[in-house]
Amino acid sequence: MIRLAGISVIGIILFAVVKKYAPEYSVLVEIGSIVLVVWIAFPYICDVIDFYYEYIGASGVDGDYLKIVVKALGIGLITQFCSDICKDSGEGALASKVELCGKAVMLAMALPIAKAVLEFAYSVINMK
Repeated sequence: MIRLAGISVIGIILFAVVKKYAPEYSVLVEIGSIVLVVWIAFPYICDVIDFYYEYIGASGVDGDYLKIVVKALGIGLITQFCSDICKDSGEGALASKVELCGKAVMLAMALPIAKAVLEFAYSVINMK
């Protein structure tokens, strides 16, 4: 966690300095900082995902739905990163479009789950 905080602080300082003297390169510094932070956090994220896969597999529940949820979570995080970069670059309109597209992709990915829930509800309603 200390490495993560240190890289974040160094990234903020570098971003501020570069933005003052060469604003066109400040976005690259920001993206580089984000990549380093995600690189450090990635093993922890993988541990959490492995934990859920292990317990879902042991429970006998279909793991396909968990895969969809994990992918949607990843898309949400990537969308947020991209949107924040756009906002920091002064592109608020582009940021809102990135968020809209991310939400649309997550909704499209959730369709199999919604279909399964609706089919289950339909079968329960028609059961006599």
